[in-house]
Amino acid sequence: MTRLFTIGDSISQGFMSGAAARTELSYSTLLAKKLGLLPGGYAYPTVWKQGGLPTNIESVLRVLNRRYGSNIRGIEWLTALSTINSVLDMAEAYYERGEGNETVGLPDVRSYHNVAARGFDVADAWKMTPSVALQNIRKENSKTGTDDFIFGVPNASFYRTAHKVLNPSLSAQFDDFSQLSWLEHHVTESGGVENLCLWLGANNALGTVVDLEIRQTPGDGSPVGMSHDARVHEKWNLWHPNDFKAEYKLLLDKVDAAMNQNADPNWNVFIGTVPYVSIAPLLKGVGSTVEIDGDLYFKYYTYFPFTEEIAHKEDLHLTINQVLHIDNCIRAYNEFIKSEVDRLNTAQGRKCYHIVDIAKALHQMAWKRNSGKPTYPFPAYFEFVYPRIDTKYYHVSANGTMKQGGIFSLDGVHPTAIGQGLIAHEFGKVMQGAGVAVPAFTDADWAEIFATDTLYTSPITLMGELYEHERLAAFILQASRVFKS
Repeated sequence: MTRLFTIGDSISQGFMSGAAARTELSYSTLLAKKLGLLPGGYAYPTVWKQGGLPTNIESVLRVLNRRYGSNIRGIEWLTALSTINSVLDMAEAYYERGEGNETVGLPDVRSYHNVAARGFDVADAWKMTPSVALQNIRKENSKTGTDDFIFGVPNASFYRTAHKVLNPSLSAQFDDFSQLSWLEHHVTESGGVENLCLWLGANNALGTVVDLEIRQTPGDGSPVGMSHDARVHEKWNLWHPNDFKAEYKLLLDKVDAAMNQNADPNWNVFIGTVPYVSIAPLLKGVGSTVEIDGDLYFKYYTYFPFTEEIAHKEDLHLTINQVLHIDNCIRAYNEFIKSEVDRLNTAQGRKCYHIVDIAKALHQMAWKRNSGKPTYPFPAYFEFVYPRIDTKYYHVSANGTMKQGGIFSLDGVHPTAIGQGLIAHEFGKVMQGAGVAVPAFTDADWAEIFATDTLYTSPITLMGELYEHERLAAFILQASRVFKS
């Protein structure tokens, strides 16, 4: 019996600071530990060497911090740019031409219990397979060959990540296995799946805040019938609620069909809601503010290092109306998810599908959206931790004091180890309510989670440079915009 299985995207994978690198710190791994499944009872990818895929911002900044201290002076920028490139080159070489490339497998690793992969939208749960990934890797290789580029990252990094997660052994029999294929495999071949964590949907909206523009699907239900490659060609970054509903209903129907094959009928599915991507600290609100239904909104939203003047001059912003539209779409997504959970539970004749309202939790944590007064009930351990944490973009003084942040990593979108702990806390509470024997997180657990968070325990004193030198800010933003490249 597989006690815990995870289907999701970058957050479920443990993607932090621009890279798929820390699956051991993801919320599902923390839950597996509380369930007593580690080591051995919960397999997850540990193949993310050289900082992971595609670009580990923390690794780059730590190299710069060690070499230049808290201030990169004038002429030092000539060598600093070379230093950044040398760190990126190591990852590029490893994943394109070295031991991490697509032809090197792990013959002793048949599959994982966590098949989450960065960049996955709802339909990728069945549309993305190792064969689709490999075709796209080969296509990119034919374009770029083995040449290096300034500030380059491993090509086809989205597909390289998916390929490693979905077929670690490179066995031909698994070439067409999607996330849902692996779920069905574990249900039928491994004695069943007792608990499934399912969290997809963020990437049906996240591109809007990464790109600072909206490219919406047509709303006619047609995307669900298109191939993965055809969908990518359209470059959509926001799913019309009608299109989202068509895909999410099919996702849940496929999950339900797989879980119904369990020999033991006492299984559970825990479904995360879609976070409001506009609260991610990659975005910074600028200009006048207005309160709408108790939430604070800004006139414009731009990338965190930029001023309102730069946002207008470079046309790098979303308007308040665009952000409200994005939020309203996500609100419709979550209302539909909840209605589908009710439908499935009614059909099952019992409550086996459970909502984990991550959207609500993150909304309550949001600093600016709540006018500097977050309403989230943090665990008691957080009351007297110092420095305190919040959802602002990570910042550290030159003397090493963390001034703000702690929940989101350096890419401004994905959670830190502490943030992952809070997500695990939310899933754990719902699992307990469903009768799953997962112990609550204790102060000792939280102390361990905080200790694993290197941004918190070893602050990067170079952070002030992001606001004073556009070249470093440009690197961070470039790295934050390649989640699905």
